[in-house]
Order: sequence, then C-alpha cells, then structure tokens
Amino acid sequence: MTPYTMLHLALAGAFFVLALMHFATWAAVRSQRVQLWLASSFLGFAVLSFSIGLTSREASAMIADTRPWLILGVLPSIPLPYTLLRVAWSLLDQPLTLWRRVMLGVALALGVVRVVDVSWSVLTLPPTGLTAEEISRATTGLSLPIFWLLATSVAGTWAVEAARLLKRRGAMAAAVFAAALCALALLGRELAIDVGWSPGPPLFALVGLPFLLLASTALAILTARSLRGADLGTGIHRYRRLRRLGRGGMGEVWLAVRTGRAGFHRLVVLKRMLETDAEDPAVQLQRFIGEARTAARLHHPNIVSVYDLGQVDGGWFIVMEYLSGVSVLELVRRVEKGGTLPLEVIVELCHQALRGLAYAHERGVIHRDISPDNLIVSFDGVVKVVDFGIAHGAGDPQERPSARVSKVSAHSEQRLTQVGNVIGKAAYMPPERLEGAEATASGDLFALGCVLYELLFGKRPVPPPSGIQLPLKERPEAPTAYQLLRDVLAVALHPQLKHRFVDARAFQRGLEPVRHALPAVELSSWLRENFAERWTREWELSELSDPTPDEVEALLTRKSPAAPVGDSEATQLIGPKVAQPIEEQETRLIQRRR
Repeated sequence: MTPYTMLHLALAGAFFVLALMHFATWAAVRSQRVQLWLASSFLGFAVLSFSIGLTSREASAMIADTRPWLILGVLPSIPLPYTLLRVAWSLLDQPLTLWRRVMLGVALALGVVRVVDVSWSVLTLPPTGLTAEEISRATTGLSLPIFWLLATSVAGTWAVEAARLLKRRGAMAAAVFAAALCALALLGRELAIDVGWSPGPPLFALVGLPFLLLASTALAILTARSLRGADLGTGIHRYRRLRRLGRGGMGEVWLAVRTGRAGFHRLVVLKRMLETDAEDPAVQLQRFIGEARTAARLHHPNIVSVYDLGQVDGGWFIVMEYLSGVSVLELVRRVEKGGTLPLEVIVELCHQALRGLAYAHERGVIHRDISPDNLIVSFDGVVKVVDFGIAHGAGDPQERPSARVSKVSAHSEQRLTQVGNVIGKAAYMPPERLEGAEATASGDLFALGCVLYELLFGKRPVPPPSGIQLPLKERPEAPTAYQLLRDVLAVALHPQLKHRFVDARAFQRGLEPVRHALPAVELSSWLRENFAERWTREWELSELSDPTPDEVEALLTRKSPAAPVGDSEATQLIGPKVAQPIEEQETRLIQRRR
C-alpha cells in the first residue's frame, strides 16, 4: 500500500482507539455527556479515515468493488456534525437552547440529504472498473455544497462560541478556539484542492487531528483544576452531578454526590451561576459569591448550610446541603385548593423560621427574599431558610429604590433587578419598602407574616392603604388559639412599621401563647405521614450506596401510586391531594439535610 493509504488507515486505528477510551470513560462515569460526544466523534472520524484509505486511487486498483466503502465513508455525515456541536457546547458548558436545537436539526437533515444523494449516485455506477474520476464525480453535485456547508458551519460555530466565551471560560474556551482555527485552516486547504486552486493530495481526514488534540487538552485542563480543588461538577473527581433539579433565568441547580475514599459519599446540591444579558456579569458574580459568603458564615439548624464555593471553566458553583422535604409553597398551594393545615403545624413552621431569621438578623444579615418557596420543611421536622442570593449585611450599601416598583403575581420567581428599582418580590414587601425605604430586618418579618397569611387563608394578602383585613374564617377545632394567631398576624402585617414586631424574638414571643393553646406536634411525623410516597422515595435515595444518574433519574421520576379513596384523615389535615409535577417539586426542594 502507498503511504497515502497507510496514513489514513493509521488515522482510522488511532481514532478508533480514542473512541473506545472515551466510551469506556463515559460508561464508568455516566455523568459526563461530553465523553459520549467525543467518543462518537472519534468513531465517525475513524470510519471516514478508513473509507478514504480504501477508496483512494491506489487502493481502488486492488479492491474489486469500492462502492460499499465509499457509502460507508459518507454515512458519518449524519451523526458527525451533531456530535461535534455537542462536544463544543459541553466543553464550554452551554445550555441546549432553542436555536441550538434548531441548528442540530438542520445539521442532521443536511447530513441525511448528502447520504441519500451520494448513495444514489454510487449505486448507479458499475461495481468494477471504476476510475478515480468516476468516484470523484459520485460525490459532486448536490452533496458537495452540503458537505462544505456542514464542515465549515461546525468549525465556525466552534470558533464563534469559543471566542464569545474566552473571558468567561478561560483555558477551555482558548483550547476550543485553537482547535476550531486549525480545523478551519485544514478545511480551507481541502477546499482549495477541490476547486483546483492548489495542487496536492486530499487529506480531509486530518481535520480530526485538532479535535484529537482538543480532547487531550481538555483532559489536562480538567485534571489541573481538580488538583487545585476547583473541579466542581465535572463528574470525574470530587463532585459527581446526578440530575438537574431545576433551572431559572439566573442559575441552575443539580443534585450531586460528594465522593471520597473507602466508599464515602454524601448527597449535596450544586447551584451553578448562569450569566445572562439582563444584568452586568460583574454585578451578578458579586451577588453570587456574596450569597455563598453570607450563607457560609451562618451556622444555625434553621438555615441552609453552604459547604463550598468553586469555579470550573469560568463557571461558579455553590455547594449546599441537600434537603429532603417539602417546600412551604406546596403547603400553600394545597390550602389554595380548599384544604386546611392544622394550626399547630402552621405555628411550628413559623416559629422555626423565626429562629433562623433571629440568628441571621443578630449577625447583621437581612434576607430580603422571604417567601413560601424559600422555606423548606425537611422530613426530619426542621424548617430551613434558603436562598440568600439577595441578602445583605446591615450597613452595607443598598440599591436606591424608586417608585417604579411593579407588582408581581403570587409565587412569582421574577426578581426586580432593574437599575434603580427594588430587588426582591414585591408581593412580600412591606409598604415602606414599596415606597422607597431601604430594606430592614422588619421587612423579613413582614414577609413571614405574608407567608403565615397564605398558610391560613390560601391566598396572598393585598394590603389596602388602611391595612390588611383578615378574612372572617372560623377554626372550630381551636377557636382560642385561632383568635390569638389572628391577633399576632394583625401585628405582623400592620401597615405602619412602628406598630409591627420590633424584631424576630418579639415575633416568637407573640407566638408562644398560641403554641401553648395548641396540642404539641411532631413535624417530622406529620410530614412523613402526609407525604408518604415522597418520603419513601427520598429514603430510597439516601440508601443508594453509590448513586448513578440513571438510578437517581428512575427513582425521582417514578410515578406515585393512586391515592386511596376516602382518605378522610389526610383530607382533614391538608385538604384534597393535589398532585404536583416531580420537576416542580424538586426545583423547590433543592437541598437535603444530612
């Protein structure tokens, strides 16, 4: 065989070995799709190199029928653009947005058209006696422009995406950009040879070499970051991502496992910052890091624990405890549907939340975002205050609010982050805050009063100028305690700051007579009884010795059994059973207490 043929066969062998290595890595880790896309890409390049070697002019003289090998070489036109695009977006940690999905669909469609066109042309040729010119003509026509469109679009996308993220993704973006430039240079050479501008043998298979070098560079970058202890979420070293629990406009949340020696593992949550065009990246990063620093110095049973802060490829992560339980928002929604919660449960929830707020306020931290979705009740019976993303310390400079504060609907996740506007949820802000005053600890207490109102009446309070009017609703099972609780709520939601509770401890003292007038409640038992199916699922999750993404996915997406008819006790406690989507539940339940 000639050196040309030997070169392509050697490249095919090298790409095939690399494909096996990356397939094995992906099979072992199963949380890094980039390994799967790299393996698939190398397999495509292996098939392409092998077919080019066997259909070369020299090899054609020794092989009777080269048509099957030519068709084999065209087949990677379908999956190769797809996998190469997924490699770039995975390495750069970019989400699969709508326009990226459209790009993938177009690439697959063009690949199918090219394969059909070339296959039809090749099958119409005689099986033997083909010349190099006849083989070349079989790949011209409609399929040749499609081929160059696919090749240059993929390499160009790599270059554009990497250039756009050079500052944010650091070394990884630089490696992707360098590989894209090399690939574009090789494609330019092949195009010049095809149109006759430059002499020389075609070496299109060499386009895979930049991607080979990129795979080695990416592995070196990830290894270096892990040695510095900053490898969060790569699925290889300290933290292994298992399942994405939720995604919003500013970030996404992953269930992960912290691995160690001797079979040690611990379920945690990775909160990853997503940079958007809606806000200055520097301000967003400052707020994200501030959240980690603020929460990390608050050590209290009723406040979510933060374990770690790190960065990988320019993306920042906060590592928090994983809370297995129920969001207070879910309890509110059950009341909205016509159910009722036991008064002792409502009072216990608020009392524990006040403990966490009192601790934070005494250390100069104002939460500013107290709402039902930021209070989690764990199956251990502990209420946790979560999400200190817009918290600030007493005395720290605040944004200057204006009167242009728009109202948001109940339970809205929208945050008012425009320059000059108030940051937070307007539905839970006290009147003075809406009028332009700075945030204070009293605002957190007013917001908790709004949560208490929702737990009692199933709707968000809308304060008129004269103050919030409490609905005329009776609770015959505990009339004395209910009246006392209404009196406490009237103070907590008073429109004038001077008439509200002075601090969280005073709010707690106001709830003490209500607690004494109600029967004792064991919150963990009540929660496990009324959310039995979820408690079982969470227990099974905690019992997994070495959880994998597939195991977690199967467990958390398992359908709940049908509720028994006539469950009068459950109806009395929390009203009608309202099925909540698993994705929505887990978006709210983003931490677990270990």
